[in-house]
Amino acid sequence: MKTIQNIIIGFGKGGEILAKFLAQKGEEVLVIEKSNQMYGGTCINIACLPSKRLIIEAGNGVEFC
Repeated sequence: MKTIQNIIIGFGKGGEILAKFLAQKGEEVLVIEKSNQMYGGTCINIACLPSKRLIIEAGNGVEFC
């Protein structure tokens, strides 16, 4: 069995930054992400609450100026 120094679950913004930080320090990092289509996490791929709010409000005819 191989021992891994750092295991990061999820490749969202936090996981991405932590993996890069640890790797730059020369530490071994294993990142586990269940989806091969979710690079960068939910916020980037699906939309954060502010983005969802903009979409909903635009659909309701609210102007943003």
